[in-house]
Amino acid sequence: MAQDVRSRRALNGARLLALLLAACGGAVDVAPTPRAVDLAAIPGERLADAVLQECHAPLRGAMTRLGATVTLPDGRVVNAFVELPERVRAQSSAGLFVLRGDEVWRLDGDAAATPAQQDEVRALRTLLDAASFGPLHRAQRCARVDATTFDVVEADGATTRVTLRPGTLLPSRLVGAHGAVEVHDHLRTQTTWIARELTIAGLGRCRVRFDSGAIDWSADAFARPDDGPTAPARPRTTAPGSGGEAQSPTPVLAPGKPTRWACVRDPGDWAARAAAYAPLHAELTRQGQLIAGFPLLFEADGSRWLAAPFRRREGGPAFAAPTGWDLRDATGDELVCYPDGGDVAARMATGERMLRAALLAQGRTAAGPVTAQAFAHLEDGAADDSKLATAKVRMAVRVE
Repeated sequence: MAQDVRSRRALNGARLLALLLAACGGAVDVAPTPRAVDLAAIPGERLADAVLQECHAPLRGAMTRLGATVTLPDGRVVNAFVELPERVRAQSSAGLFVLRGDEVWRLDGDAAATPAQQDEVRALRTLLDAASFGPLHRAQRCARVDATTFDVVEADGATTRVTLRPGTLLPSRLVGAHGAVEVHDHLRTQTTWIARELTIAGLGRCRVRFDSGAIDWSADAFARPDDGPTAPARPRTTAPGSGGEAQSPTPVLAPGKPTRWACVRDPGDWAARAAAYAPLHAELTRQGQLIAGFPLLFEADGSRWLAAPFRRREGGPAFAAPTGWDLRDATGDELVCYPDGGDVAARMATGERMLRAALLAQGRTAAGPVTAQAFAHLEDGAADDSKLATAKVRMAVRVE
């Protein structure tokens, strides 16, 4: 099984947050009007460059390795990681898939990807390549076809026909070897125009939000299930949701499973937290419940809380709450990030800032508190200072 997507090296925090805001939010107008442009005055060989300068000037060089959230017409959410133009790793309620070239494999469970699932992942690749204006970023030459249409040719000879909105430099249609994509709407930021509503055959009209950019994924991010001993085993699931979660340093949308939290007030230090958490973990284990990740820290109702996340095992016994237990339910998808750099406290602070910025930039409403999960097994005792100096931290917030 291929290892979960991880970034090994991220942009520095300031530039990364700026890119996130530029690509996913910071809208300056509810219904922006594109700048009027005399397309006839632009030489045909300069059209691709003119479009990129108009729409993606600060994003050049940052639109190859991307994280994206795609909402399908039926409401299903796909969390995708792409290395354009030919690699995709996609996770949704339908499963976890990887595409390399035109071949698609399913990574979760033993069943192979069905033909319909394979076609969906291929269509997702084409959709995201068009949404990112990938063919224009890769163009080696460009030639005008008519007043609003031009062809871009890549180094390998692949040709994409691009149609612009009349009198503007905003693409409205891209047609290449893998199919046609219609662009219905763009998000206007202070420095960019980002395609956000697009239609492609096989998926329908989708909403696209780019969550991160310019990240180097680990070498095995797109490994096939049969790549042998070079593909590390899947690590232990660390949080609510399905296996194969991306450990992105910037906020990405992840499918969330309903989870219950057994809560106690946060005693404030790690030794006391271990003592308070151990009885929760022991009782949940005794009752055959599934521990759904590392202990949670969050703030709600004017207090700090420590919680053990859990859910009923499939076919397992229902949970009988002991007297006095404080139980809370968490539902909905999550914005998730794994901040880089610093100790646990620094990562928590960074992650909370990034999640709150992402909520604002993406126009989302939080459906619960921001939570922090340090990778520490408190059921085994307090985490020592050396571990807390380098431990991973999963930061998340449920969204409506």
